Amino acid sequence: METSQCHVATVRRRASKRSLRAGFSILEVLVAITVLAIGLSAMAALVAQSLVGTERARYMALATTLTSEKLEDLNRWPSSASQVSTFGNASVGSLSSDSASNGNYYYDDVDLSNTNGEVSETIATSSGYSSVDHYATGIVIPNNNAAAPSGSGTMAFHRRWIIESNPVVGSVTLTGSRRITVLVAMSNQNVTFQMSVVRP
Repeated sequence: METSQCHVATVRRRASKRSLRAGFSILEVLVAITVLAIGLSAMAALVAQSLVGTERARYMALATTLTSEKLEDLNRWPSSASQVSTFGNASVGSLSSDSASNGNYYYDDVDLSNTNGEVSETIATSSGYSSVDHYATGIVIPNNNAAAPSGSGTMAFHRRWIIESNPVVGSVTLTGSRRITVLVAMSNQNVTFQMSVVRP
């Protein structure tokens, strides 16, 4: 009987020692929380940076599309048309400031609305401004009051272009040709994109 009581006492002591060792100390818990907090902070910074990069890539893709669209627009005019003629000058237009020459304006604005899918192209005219609104439904409406699309999701792009006659490309003068260069800028996002085309 004594041996069984000793055995029970021994088992109880071992169990109590195990229960004292079971679990984590406060120091271990604090270290684990600190490591977890550092890891989550790094993950949050990575996600935020990824979102900013994705948004910038989206704006850059839109700027690329608008640049290409304007180049195609200007490229469809024959060489003799006033919209693309240099009037005997080396160049017309400017990439650094809004420019007008011989009744032609070498800049415009494009406003894209995220909320309703509207695209508004606003151009300068001799009597002020004129715009054309393109709706997501496919309807295109001239808008002489040139108001930008309303809504919190409006993205505004400004386009400028320059047309150079007999351009120099890689130290070679391309006589009889012209180079059209378009620059698109989204000022509030610090996004710019520039593209050129050379044609006879």
